Amino acid sequence: MVIARENIPGDKQLVAYIVPLQQEAPTISDLRYFLKQRMPEYMIPDAFVVLESLPLTPNGKIDRRALPAPDLHLAVKQSFVAPRTPIEEILVRIWTESLKIEQVGVHDNFFEMGGHSLKATQVISQVRQTFKIDLPLRSLFENPTVAELATIIVTKLENSHTIFGNTQQDLSAEAILDPAIKPNLLYFTYTKEPKRIFLTGATGFLGAYLLYELLEQTQADVYCLVRGANQQQAQQKLQSQMESCQIWRDVFNSRIIPIIGDLSKPLLGVSPSQMGDLAREIDIIYHNGAWVNAVYPYSTLKPVNVLGTQEILRLASEIKCKPVHHISTMSVFGSPAYAQMKLISESDPLNYSKDINSGYSESKWVAEKLVMSARDRGLPASIYRSCRIIGHSQTGISNPDDLLSKIIPGCIQLGMVPKLDLWQENVIPVDYMSRAIIHLSQQQESLAKAFHLVNPHPTLMNNVFNWIRTLGYPLAEVSYEEWRSHLVQTSQGSPNKILQSLVAIFGENKAESNSERKSEGKSESTNKPPEFDLSNTLSGLAGTDIVFPAIEAELIKKYLSDFSIKGLLANEN
Repeated sequence: MVIARENIPGDKQLVAYIVPLQQEAPTISDLRYFLKQRMPEYMIPDAFVVLESLPLTPNGKIDRRALPAPDLHLAVKQSFVAPRTPIEEILVRIWTESLKIEQVGVHDNFFEMGGHSLKATQVISQVRQTFKIDLPLRSLFENPTVAELATIIVTKLENSHTIFGNTQQDLSAEAILDPAIKPNLLYFTYTKEPKRIFLTGATGFLGAYLLYELLEQTQADVYCLVRGANQQQAQQKLQSQMESCQIWRDVFNSRIIPIIGDLSKPLLGVSPSQMGDLAREIDIIYHNGAWVNAVYPYSTLKPVNVLGTQEILRLASEIKCKPVHHISTMSVFGSPAYAQMKLISESDPLNYSKDINSGYSESKWVAEKLVMSARDRGLPASIYRSCRIIGHSQTGISNPDDLLSKIIPGCIQLGMVPKLDLWQENVIPVDYMSRAIIHLSQQQESLAKAFHLVNPHPTLMNNVFNWIRTLGYPLAEVSYEEWRSHLVQTSQGSPNKILQSLVAIFGENKAESNSERKSEGKSESTNKPPEFDLSNTLSGLAGTDIVFPAIEAELIKKYLSDFSIKGLLANEN
């Protein structure tokens, strides 16, 4: 049971009540990690309460009024260490005020004590004002204890350089493929009609549509890697996701085979014998699974996005050689070095990684380099770099985790939009994206190539807001500073996590906001951005009706209808 509580006036929280089936309950950290793999951040509860049973009314329904308030002291580690320096003392005071708890030790994790994106934004704002330093929001995600953050602050105070972005990683050193992966030792025969397909990320938004296209366009059984307690639960997760996208058919049941596993685990979380069976039976692999998060650092995302990719390449290189179709992102070109180029080719070897602007983009850069290394060793691997994926062009069904699915409802709820000149997004509806990937992957000529899935018609956000106004939603255009100030004030004390997530994404000033959102495909620059080579994509899609559409008012109307059905347009009449 999850409810919104306001135990402290003005501070609403989502509280989850858990009744464990086993004698030993999972830890709060385990629960949070489990949920982060399965749902958007704004849906993750702020606090957890473990009960022996849920209280019931005489009618047998859950008695919400009898549910106890959370004891946030339980989140504090028993090995309490008091602050040892003036800076740690200041940070402890800021944390206790933000988290509304009495005691914080220097080694306690901010997020394990109930912290979330909005509270992180508030803490970093106070730190900036208190110490008069420029510290990015991501610093707290990378250094979630008082002791760690204090070290960063000390370094900052001693160093005149401004801190931007992630702690720098030597990404080239990270991108070393396991020498045991040797596809060149195996014989490869191209199969036009595969009988067994392996798909990761099928419970995600794009993944559901990829699964649909594979079931529609092939006769193959599709083996889907899914986290779950058992086959029945995993099958239900896949069906529920497709049902929510309105693409489920009962005839699919017999051809979808869930594989209980985990991208972050060795051998994908399956037994060696099952790994061997998959390596023997699978004919082709579509690797779409990834942990998408614009705020978390590389180190957090590495197990799923990097090591998971390596395990997929291992599966492809055992017993028989299997083609891999790797779904990537245009944000791998996030290094400032690429901004100086006129044209970025589809065959670009990804030589530049310095100052990539997010941990997610870094992890996808390293993952791509691993795929390229496997390709150099003889694996027939193709790469599909996508721009931002938006809702279905016909049904309007959208991904609630997408940035536009937060910006549009959020601005409507606020009744205002920020004035950002030349703000444009490169977007493609999910049905066009999934059809393009599957069509390209079914051509033998596509093996070992990379494809840029970019819309030749970028979408100006000012046009989007004007279309929204014509549909009856008043949106005042105000300065960025006024818009964000109103956003912060409105989100405080509110359980509305769309607004909270926007606070985390949009920084206090335009420059910081731009840095936070680059990995999401945002463009706002007076300099002409580099063009992307589309030769392979255009050639592979020639003669089909897969032509990426310009975003127009009618499509925005469909998206607004979907947002309304989901209850995201809170201020509508």
